[in-house]
Parts: sequence; structure tokens; C-alpha cells
Amino acid sequence: MIRCSLRSSGSLTVRRAEAPRAEVRRAEAPRAGLLTASLLSSALLLSSAVALTACDNTPKAAAKDLRVDAGAEQLPELGDIGQFELTSHAGAKVTRQTLEGKVWVANFFFTRCPVVCPRLIRKAREVQVQGKQRGLSFQLVSFSVDPDNDTPAELTAYAKKHEADLSSWTFLTGDYEVVKRTSVEGFKLALEGSADASADHFGILHGSHLVLVDTRGKIRGFYRPEEERSMEQLLTDIGRLSK
Repeated sequence: MIRCSLRSSGSLTVRRAEAPRAEVRRAEAPRAGLLTASLLSSALLLSSAVALTACDNTPKAAAKDLRVDAGAEQLPELGDIGQFELTSHAGAKVTRQTLEGKVWVANFFFTRCPVVCPRLIRKAREVQVQGKQRGLSFQLVSFSVDPDNDTPAELTAYAKKHEADLSSWTFLTGDYEVVKRTSVEGFKLALEGSADASADHFGILHGSHLVLVDTRGKIRGFYRPEEERSMEQLLTDIGRLSK
């Protein structure tokens, strides 16, 4: 039986934005000059584990973070999200190209997740509200990892239940293999298992970070929703990219 828990592994932190230890299959190297040689060597070893989320409300202790010079002038590029084609809560086709020219924050979730996903969505909503209060321009994009159940109608009902402002928040569903490839190869976040309503916690493990993406589809930071300072850093970094 798969234990339903949050397993946050050690992280690679860029400008205090926390990146999970990822399955970096096609990740781009950080910009030259931002990492010291020793830190880069250490970062390359962080390829075997990713923060995984299921539905237990007891987070595990995280390993010690690796940090990049906080004085760096620009956020480094941590990878490219790749291509995808999915369907929004409104029934519209959404691709990477749909989001080009926009700063956006991604997360992976599913509507039947009873504990961790509602907490993740609640934090994303707080970012949305606080961002608007600060005059920041960005989108939120939530990818369902249980697309067979999470139809556009189901996503719309879920969004309304959690008071998401759909004018700047898109919930996506579609082919599971596309979602999995986007999560693992694009966002460097693991996705394991498949939905089984008869199993405890539906048997799905998925990444729990909020991921900042720039106007060109490049990953610029990973952020832990359970840490307030990380959420504050996310808002700061959104502002930097929006300038």
C-alpha cells in the first residue's frame, strides 16, 4: 500500500526560491557565474529524489538546502517546461504557446486529494490575492494528475469551491501521459501511481511545489507552499519577472 504523505527532499534554492531535488532529465544548466564550481557539483548529485505529495497532513523533515548567492542580479533558468496540449476548465485547448508572454505559477494536484491538495490550492489562492493587492500581473495554472476523473466540469466546481478567481487561474485536464510527461520531464517533478478509488488515498504521489515560469516557458524557481518565507519570495520573484 502506498503511504499517503508529503515527502519533501532536500532542495536547490535559487534566490531563496526553493527547488526540489528533481529528476533532471533535460534541465538546462543555471546561468554561468551564479553557481560556484563546488555547488554545481553538488547540484548535479540532486537527481534521484523529488518532493512527492499524497494526502497525509504530516510533512517530513527536509534535508539541508543548498543555496546560491543571494546577491545574484537575475533569477537563473532552471529548465524548459516542454510542449503540452491540454484542456482547460472552460473546455478550451491550452498549450505552452497559449501561455507565452505571461508570467505564471504552476502546480500539480487532483480534486479527490483530501488534505494536501486543498492546502496547496489554498496557498496558491493566497498568492493570487496578495499578488493582485501588489499590482502584480501573472497567471496560475493547475495541472490535474487525475484527468480521468477531473473533467472540465469537475475542475470548474472545484475552483468555485475553493474561491479561485478564474480570470487569472486556469485548471487543466487531458491525457494522463501528457500530464505525466509535463510533470516529470518538463517541470522536473515526479508523478507516480494512478488513481484507484478503492485504494487508500487514491494511490497517487505528485510534486507539491509551486513553480514559477517566465514569459518564454523557462522555469525560474521552485517554492514550498508550507513555508511562508518561500511564498513571500515567490511574490517577490513574480514582481522581478513582471518588470
